[in-house]
Amino acid sequence: MVENLRSSQHSSRPAPASWPDGRSVAVWPVVNIEHFIPGQPGPSIQPHLVHGRDIANYGWRDYGNRVGIWRLLELFAELKIPVTAALNAEVCLRHPDIAEAVVAQGWEVMGHGWDNTARQHDMSIDVERDHIARTLGTLTNSTGQPVMGWLTPGFAVSDATEELLAEAGLSYTADRCDDDVPYWFDTARGTLLAIPYSLETNDISLFLGLHYTAVEFADALVDHVARLAAEGATGSVAALGLHPFLVGQPGRIEHLRRALTHIAAMPRVWLATGRDIYVRIAKERSA
Repeated sequence: MVENLRSSQHSSRPAPASWPDGRSVAVWPVVNIEHFIPGQPGPSIQPHLVHGRDIANYGWRDYGNRVGIWRLLELFAELKIPVTAALNAEVCLRHPDIAEAVVAQGWEVMGHGWDNTARQHDMSIDVERDHIARTLGTLTNSTGQPVMGWLTPGFAVSDATEELLAEAGLSYTADRCDDDVPYWFDTARGTLLAIPYSLETNDISLFLGLHYTAVEFADALVDHVARLAAEGATGSVAALGLHPFLVGQPGRIEHLRRALTHIAAMPRVWLATGRDIYVRIAKERSA
């Protein structure tokens, strides 16, 4: 393969890694557990209804926390596949049963902002710093686990976001979507690991953006991972970005099961969390 030509803007450096047992691709499922403020914009299944209280689209999104997340918790527990939860901190306060279930299932918790409506790109640096600190404090207090990674809601980063993440002591970010391999990059406050978040294997991209059927969605996940595995480049990653209000629907969950079962059976795949990936890379870096 042709070596990537990287911008020097962030002093990015590939993070060569060897996954366990000689496997070539790390697959990390990311379940986004989110709270959307009623009456505010968000993903919509019926865009023509986005006005006033917008009870239809809000209810469709809230279905994820009322019903869809429980299907996903059950599915991943059955398949024994590790998960990273991109968790809005407000979910811990509004739905403590979800936070408790995530902890009970051993899911890693990744910071995902306070809620999924506020946008960091509109914040001053001091407000954003407090926003990150408040989010991390609530997640840590509610789940009892330290938070190592961050995914900005809506990818609405500011010019200061990455610097503030490093300042807050975070280790990795999932905000970069530009590669198949993790890489280190420098900020004014320290170095972060970018673990790419694959938009081509994200249910919002495929269902809402490209209007895939559930069958096409499942096939796309399998094809993406299979190609990376076939290329055999050590240290590649594929994030499976999942949202309970989308893949947690009755007509889609079995197709997700089919895709996950197929991927888990691939001999060159390592199923991991973001924390697993970071720890593996950091250990090899320091060796």
